[in-house]
Parts: sequence; structure tokens; C-alpha cells
Amino acid sequence: MSTPAREPAVHDLTIDASVEQGRNRLALSGELDLASSWSLVEAVTRLCNEGAKEIMLDIAALDFVDSTGLRAILRSRALCTQNDCRLGIAPEPDSIKPQVRRLFQVTGLLERLPFGDAPEA
Repeated sequence: MSTPAREPAVHDLTIDASVEQGRNRLALSGELDLASSWSLVEAVTRLCNEGAKEIMLDIAALDFVDSTGLRAILRSRALCTQNDCRLGIAPEPDSIKPQVRRLFQVTGLLERLPFGDAPEA
């Protein structure tokens, strides 16, 4: 007896990977939380292992981020640092959904993470 494939829920995390002008871009949409945070870390790990020099996390379409999702972003930053890869987070904070922006504000990371189009050195 086989189990039918599960359709993704509306708020599951989706990661669309692309390369734009030599920069790897991971466009995240849905919810970055306990159930999905490993997907982000796995995607960044793969890109770093492939020799990526720049990764841009596009979080404009994220509807929700919990503490585990925030930890995945911080882990991604550490992975990039360890692999001599520059990390950026797009878009500018004013263009991020209010709930997500508020999490970055409350944790003090809004000013400490590399938001914008230029990845951190």
C-alpha cells in the first residue's frame, strides 16, 4: 500500500534558486520555521560546497519566521563566513513583511545583518 504524495501546504517554505550576474540567489517564500529551517541551511551548505562566492537570500516573500528560522539565517551566515562566501539579505528592511521585519528589530539583527543588494564582505 502506498501513501499518496503530500501536496505542499500554502505556507510551507519554498526556495527558488537562481544565478543572477554571478551571484547565487535563494528566493524564500512561505514560512521559515521549525519544520522548514533545515531546508535553508541545506541549500546554503550545498552552494558553499559548490564554491559559491556570493549568496543573496531574498526574504521578501516570507510570511513568517520563528526563532528556529532566524537561527537558520544566522547559521547560513556562519557557513558563508567559513567558506569565504559573501552573504546578503534582500530586500531593504522597509520592503520586508511587517511580522518578519519586527522579528529582526526585536532581536537587534536588523542593523547587524547585511540587508540590501550588496553582500557583506
